[in-house]
Amino acid sequence: MKLSYIFITTLLSATVFAQIKKDSIQNIEKIDILVKKKLLERKADRLIFNVASSIASQGMDASETLANVPMLKVDENMGSISIVGKSSVNVMINGRILNLSGTALLNYLKSIRSENIAKIEVITTPPAKYEAQGNSGLINIVLKKNPNLGFSGSINSNLIQRTYAGFNDNGVLNYQTEKFSSSVKLTYYDSSKRTDENYTILANTQNYSNSIRKDMWKELTPSLNLSYKITKNSEIGMEYIYAHQESGMDIINKTKNISPEFGEENLLTNTSHREKLPTHTLSAYYDVKLDSLGKKLSIAGNFYKNNSDTDVNFSTLTLSDNSIQNVKTVSLISPQIFSAQADLELPFSFGTIETGMKFNQFKNFSDLKYFTLIDEQYISDEERANLFQYKEENYAAYFSYAKSFGEHWETKAGLRYENTSAESFTPSANSGNQYNYDQWFPSAYVSYKNDKNVFSLSYSRRINRPSMSNLNPFRWYSNPYSYSSGNPLLTPSYINNLELGYTFDGKFSTSIYYLKLKNAFGQLSFIDNLSQISTYLNYYNNDFLGLNASYTDTFFKFWEANLTFNASLQNSETFNVNAKTQKGHSINYSINNTFTLNKNKTIALFLNYSQNLPYKNVNYSFQNFSDLSSGLKISLMQKQLQINATITNIFAQRYRGDMFFDDSTQHMDNYWDGRSFRLSIIYTFGNNKNKISKKNINFEEKDRVQ
Repeated sequence: MKLSYIFITTLLSATVFAQIKKDSIQNIEKIDILVKKKLLERKADRLIFNVASSIASQGMDASETLANVPMLKVDENMGSISIVGKSSVNVMINGRILNLSGTALLNYLKSIRSENIAKIEVITTPPAKYEAQGNSGLINIVLKKNPNLGFSGSINSNLIQRTYAGFNDNGVLNYQTEKFSSSVKLTYYDSSKRTDENYTILANTQNYSNSIRKDMWKELTPSLNLSYKITKNSEIGMEYIYAHQESGMDIINKTKNISPEFGEENLLTNTSHREKLPTHTLSAYYDVKLDSLGKKLSIAGNFYKNNSDTDVNFSTLTLSDNSIQNVKTVSLISPQIFSAQADLELPFSFGTIETGMKFNQFKNFSDLKYFTLIDEQYISDEERANLFQYKEENYAAYFSYAKSFGEHWETKAGLRYENTSAESFTPSANSGNQYNYDQWFPSAYVSYKNDKNVFSLSYSRRINRPSMSNLNPFRWYSNPYSYSSGNPLLTPSYINNLELGYTFDGKFSTSIYYLKLKNAFGQLSFIDNLSQISTYLNYYNNDFLGLNASYTDTFFKFWEANLTFNASLQNSETFNVNAKTQKGHSINYSINNTFTLNKNKTIALFLNYSQNLPYKNVNYSFQNFSDLSSGLKISLMQKQLQINATITNIFAQRYRGDMFFDDSTQHMDNYWDGRSFRLSIIYTFGNNKNKISKKNINFEEKDRVQ
């Protein structure tokens, strides 16, 4: 009887315990479901994409994850990341600008796993804290904090098959203690692609140009990132990136020129272009928390320098008399950038104040030497040689105030002041240019949240300063008659952005935006007898009225779909050129689909389609362009081993467009080897539950070197 009592009591206890455990697990699961964040969140000044809530974004690298974010476009063939309706964007990690762009940026993002990303913030109208330069917007990748100590890392190998085969590899080794963290990265890529460019100018003189080009890149990039917590409230850190780049182009150009003066002339030019570009980037920072309420001071500095050493050899055959001209150019371009900044964040009970200042200095020296082969000797042609010196200094200060009112209202307003002085000088032409200007850049944001609905209204004013290639009168010759160059007389353009946004239930997001662009510049081509000359001019103003919309949802637990749509109307006016403006409009959309093929969600198929319908703007129009891409991703070894296979631009679409002037029409028909097969293998090892949360320093000015 006693044994039976003990048995029954034990059995009841075990049953009760099992039920309690079951209930606890169910409650934990319920709580987990309840606290799971919505896919999309809208704040006063940004749209937030929560990566963990997206099935499509699991088992990927950061560049692939960005492609799943509504309104973002990642083009690995062009090496660009952009917000739909805007140009390429700056990318931040934990609120700090990455000192990388193009292919180097994409390779860096491939070393970050999606499991280590908490959220991605899309900032279409950047607040006063950030540089006023550009209308591109910002993307902030927020990494999960790393509580783990010890070693971790990853190895990533990619095969890329276009017309030619290529590859890129990168390795990351991280080490962290309670006070010290470090990250060493090594990237190497060797790739090439085929380009087919056709450009036609129909005027009193007609010019038909076709270039078949092989583009080649090699780069070895080691980088080192270190940080040390001096005390629990202060931290110091640095990052050094060295990039040894080599690039080349082999070009065969056929040009037919028909003019009243010379009749028909046909030119055949073979060009060999080789460039060496060693680049150094050094960044350092010091952060200190001033009190327990979150007041914080950040001080940072950046230095950037490269020396682009380029040799171009071209041989031009004139078919009318079978004469040959052999020419070579030797050039050196040496940009140098230094910047220093201080930022202060002051949270109070009545709101949060952010203020700071920044100094930036941009220098450049370029030297082009032009030689013609005469009697088997290269003779310098001083009339075509070019020297150019440029110096720019920018002083900036900003102030912003943010305040939340209850659970529903969130506001933020800021003002940024920038003073810029610049001077350029061309010794060979004994000419120069100086200008100085002061500008104020206001920004304001307000959002209202009620249950599943979030409304936001934002405004910001921006500036777009010319890049180095836009300003440099340096001539890049394609044959002895034709060249492209920059324009040192270019002045900045200004942009006013106004955007009204709405988000519903974390799945649907839409915005209506108005953008006013004044004094914009672009590249234009002209014919002067046998010469085709391309340069940059300030030549148009533009008003945009647009609509963005996206919807992301999961169907049948295995299919996640993301639909985006963008439409805009443009009204343009031109000056400095006799151009025929078009009634501007654009429509584009995309459908991204991810299908998980097994219960553990380790095998997934994706099928993505996007289309740009024919659109017009200012004096140019572009034809329809569509892109179908598909692939398979497999995660093994508890997602430590990731294998992705992707085919892009399956239809091998071409870019076609026209430009219209009062006295000419120009046509473009280009193919940039967009169709490719990519095989990627990523292995993550060590204590890698979360990535080291390293700091990156704002260095947006570096993009203007391009």
